[in-house]
Amino acid sequence: MAKPRLTFLALLILFSGCNIFQTRTPEPPQQGRSDFLPPTSPDIVVQNLQNAISDRNVINYIACFSDPTSGGQSFSFMPSPRAASQYRAIFQNWDISSEQSYFNNLISQSSTSSSSALVLSSIQLVPYTDSAYYSANYTLLWPNKVASNIQQVQGNLQFYLGVNPNGSWSIYRWVDSGTSDTVKTWSDLKAQFSTQ
Repeated sequence: MAKPRLTFLALLILFSGCNIFQTRTPEPPQQGRSDFLPPTSPDIVVQNLQNAISDRNVINYIACFSDPTSGGQSFSFMPSPRAASQYRAIFQNWDISSEQSYFNNLISQSSTSSSSALVLSSIQLVPYTDSAYYSANYTLLWPNKVASNIQQVQGNLQFYLGVNPNGSWSIYRWVDSGTSDTVKTWSDLKAQFSTQ
């Protein structure tokens, strides 16, 4: 009977030195936590795109687009007409890797002191069984590291979305157009931060 008591006392002394029953200071939240939601509908894909832009998260940004390596359609981007003629060589073979490269460059050359945002208006969503059409006027605000100001581009975007074999939605075609001849579009921003 004395042996179990001694064992119990020895364990109690051992654990009391480890502060096992004291509460610990909680760890700070991880930086870059994701706001990415399972893309079960076209509007969630667009919400994920907006979140990826405000979070400056390349992985979540690219996850919004169709990936043929996982059974999705090939992604294509149609620049605004003015940008298409001005930057023909850049947009000639634009694909998902071009999209990723541009967004990486944009993040690396942007100021961290201000936030970025994609503001959408005049939204039109036309759902079909396994595809959807999404159109909106956009204003993309991005902090410029070099000029220390907010860069702004505006225009109209048209997304063509489809359902992938795994049941998730993604953008497989993006058409950009300007709303004015004098205002820069998203296509101009992509050309500016392209590595091609």
